Amino acid sequence: MNLVNRRLPVLALALVALAALVVVARTTPPAATATYAVERVGWMPAAGSGAELTDTWFCPGVPATADDDVGGEIVLGNRSDRPLTARIAWLGEPGASIDETVTVEPFSRVVLDAGSRLTASFVGAVVEFDGGDGIAEQRAIHPAGRPVVACATETSPNWYLAEGFTVGGSLNNLILTNPFDDAAIVNIAFATDDGARVPNLYQGIPVPPRSVRVIDLGAPGAGAQGEDRLAVRVESTRGQVVVARAQHFLAGGRLGYALALAAPALRDQWWFADGLKGAGVSERFSIYNPTDTSVEVDAIFLGVDAIADVEPIEVPARQVVVFDPGLVATLPEGRHATVFSTRSDPSIVVERVLTRTDDGRPVSSVLLGATPAPVGEPVAGTWHLVAGPETAATEALVVFNPDNAPGTITVSSVGPDGIVAVPGLEEIEIGAAAIATIDLVADAAIGRELIVTSTGRIFVERSLPSGLGEGRTSSWLVPAGP
Repeated sequence: MNLVNRRLPVLALALVALAALVVVARTTPPAATATYAVERVGWMPAAGSGAELTDTWFCPGVPATADDDVGGEIVLGNRSDRPLTARIAWLGEPGASIDETVTVEPFSRVVLDAGSRLTASFVGAVVEFDGGDGIAEQRAIHPAGRPVVACATETSPNWYLAEGFTVGGSLNNLILTNPFDDAAIVNIAFATDDGARVPNLYQGIPVPPRSVRVIDLGAPGAGAQGEDRLAVRVESTRGQVVVARAQHFLAGGRLGYALALAAPALRDQWWFADGLKGAGVSERFSIYNPTDTSVEVDAIFLGVDAIADVEPIEVPARQVVVFDPGLVATLPEGRHATVFSTRSDPSIVVERVLTRTDDGRPVSSVLLGATPAPVGEPVAGTWHLVAGPETAATEALVVFNPDNAPGTITVSSVGPDGIVAVPGLEEIEIGAAAIATIDLVADAAIGRELIVTSTGRIFVERSLPSGLGEGRTSSWLVPAGP
């Protein structure tokens, strides 16, 4: 276990307050009442309270081509003391969907191979649990990486991606998943170095019922070859879909395989717990403004010893702007957290690329920022991980404490004995406005669902070995829902 505790200067705390970041007092939530498949609307994927009678997760898609060393899994977790029934609709090519029912035993998880159900470039799934104690995540298996991302807890008519890359033939697959029984129609718009584009080729695209449609935006004739930055807006004119992106980096200073869920809504804040400045590491943020009005965005670094001054970033209407923390001279080397905020109405999406270079091999991971919850407690104090490390991993969790008070963190394992604290990971101290990294090396932390709890509010990223050299894949744990 490694800890990085750096107090945030008072002036920086004032800036956080000025930017309308999360500083509200915590309140006791009211007693929960049973509901049916409540969607955590406009937020990141979030775990149910356990009181729901049913809960639905939308997994947009993982590779299932039947090629050697390429595949994908849906990982289901049950943190309750009773068996949990999961009804699964597997989605692939039009007309090829199949249904399956799986039982997840108490305090256990089930790993399902997508390729053994359907064969397609990508196969998605809709998972409906009888109860709110289940979580679904998806994992891609590829020679260039094994990224994990939580499945969505909502569909939406609008989806946004800020960070695209098609340099040197790198693949940028847009995954459009329609989980419903009626066809959806979508329009797609881009933003690149050359400005906004609304190609006729991508207007009125049908996504058949219960199917997954994949568009490689960097393919010949697809309209976005050789782009160093490529933001995307997907707008449904009929029905609703779930949108994700799979990237295979092949050149341009990047290697690796990344999988990301798109953002279902624009927001005015985007948080990142893990950031690095130093030799062998590069970091960049893509800030996308798909609205018709230019906005100013503040970038604030947190968990550092010194204030790093950054001028407001102007992001023109329908444009994407790249911000490189490595060019901020006043930002010290080492770890930092970052928040992007605009005082405009919710208007931006922000994604981060971290590239680590080892023995001349750069491996990149991509992460969509986290957002405060639109209702209830804005930042969770409990986070869940279902698809965790399969082998011991150092610095596997990166935790940021956004509050101006210290706290403690405990990592618990869901296993045969129920929910039990992992030995050595009980009551880990974390300072006010500080960052902590946690090693997952104990047997009880491997191959199981984990629950991270704190005495305060936290943001938790997982940083797992990618399988490609010293590379890492980044993704958020699943926060407890409001």
